[in-house]
Amino acid sequence: MTEPNDEVLSFPCTLNGTATQLAGRPAAPASIVLREHGVFSVREACGLGVCGTCTVLLDGEPVSTCITPLYALDGREVRTAEGLEQDGRLSDLQEQFVESQAFQCSFCTPGFLLSGSALLDRTDGELDDEAIEEGLQGHLCRCGCYDSIKEAVRTCASRRLQGTGSIG
Repeated sequence: MTEPNDEVLSFPCTLNGTATQLAGRPAAPASIVLREHGVFSVREACGLGVCGTCTVLLDGEPVSTCITPLYALDGREVRTAEGLEQDGRLSDLQEQFVESQAFQCSFCTPGFLLSGSALLDRTDGELDDEAIEEGLQGHLCRCGCYDSIKEAVRTCASRRLQGTGSIG
């Protein structure tokens, strides 16, 4: 006998700018369904929403998809690290991560990029360490690249103000 929670349903959403149907059990973690859909930047590590590796932007706000059920994506805009590039070009923040060497193993990098992009999108001025740390809370980097990550976000915000870079 099939339980109601075992039923596979399809949920329409916009994934990285493209209308998409994500199919799965409604209560399944969105991280699992996104990976099954070929979105490999979304990684599940803790399963508790505390490490940030499964972060996506849901209608522009960072969320942990390991604790977000699939049904919560219904009709929403989902952006993953794959969706940050535009016309085959890395976003300014992605380029700054490379320039600042803001990663080592890169396991946590997609989550930091997405939360950093959301922070830049909602900020008009300079960013100090406190604002960056608040904007990136909930992300863990086992390699300890926090200073380089903060530098990348700070530099990207500064360049945007100087007119030498765009948002995100």
